[in-house]
Amino acid sequence: MKVALIPMRVEVGNFETNWREFERRFNEALMDEPDFVVFPEYCLTGFEEWDFSGAGLYDEILGRVTQLAREAGVYVVFGLLEPYKNCVYNSALLIGRNGEVLLKHRKFQEPMKFCTGNTVRTARTEFGKAAIIICGDLYNKRIAKWVRRKRPDFIFVPMEYSPDYGEPNEEDVGAMAERVKLLGAKTFVVNSHPPGGAWAFDGNGKLRASSKGAQDLVVEIEP
Repeated sequence: MKVALIPMRVEVGNFETNWREFERRFNEALMDEPDFVVFPEYCLTGFEEWDFSGAGLYDEILGRVTQLAREAGVYVVFGLLEPYKNCVYNSALLIGRNGEVLLKHRKFQEPMKFCTGNTVRTARTEFGKAAIIICGDLYNKRIAKWVRRKRPDFIFVPMEYSPDYGEPNEEDVGAMAERVKLLGAKTFVVNSHPPGGAWAFDGNGKLRASSKGAQDLVVEIEP
């Protein structure tokens, strides 16, 4: 099982620029022949409090990404804003090799004005059960309970760690590792750039590989 984590540069509110970057990075990643290509949280629109206009692009984004996945025959994980009735979810999707939506996760750990998720689901792949959580969900106690109940084989974590905090440091990565240890599954984290970065942990919370800035991280593991 080969996973390509893409710390993509994201411009808030600039969908077409973000799409060109998404497509470029996706095509470059295909040169490594990955099974999964994983992008950050709301990577095609960005988000700025409290501008939810990017949610209006949900159908357009879904159509474009599913076409890429289908044409390349790979799984794609990415975050986007999802409109629902009178509010918006911060969501992430797992798209299958045939372009179908296999899994949707709605983020738990969000402030007011967002709708928030209330469960963790899994999807079957040829490599085992996959789950998705988003950014701050990694530190949510309810999430940990759900994950342990569902027992996924691996977890994807699209993230947008604010550039205001600077580049994630040793302490930050150590905190990630402690949370992954509680979840008990191989975990792949990818952050938007700036500040970027990507990390792959085993089920015991041990860091197996990482990258900095906008550098892709390609990891091959035994399923």
